[in-house]
Amino acid sequence: MAASKIVALSDYREDNEQMHIDDISAQAFLFLQEQAQEHNLPMRKLLLEHLLGIASVVKAVEGLDEAQHWLSEISKELGSA
Repeated sequence: MAASKIVALSDYREDNEQMHIDDISAQAFLFLQEQAQEHNLPMRKLLLEHLLGIASVVKAVEGLDEAQHWLSEISKELGSA
């Protein structure tokens, strides 16, 4: 039986969205890395401050519970890696 070449539109959209998310994330990381090198900053410290900043924005906009939920999801993801 021949494999179907039909792709569900929702699967394509999810894959396409994830591709864009991955691309933007990679670009952001490279920008941070470049800036850290340019200003002689430790990348680890810069990334930690960046993550803290993101968590602070989520807390301010969405509330403490949502920020803690995000951090919990990140922790779970790291634990399963």
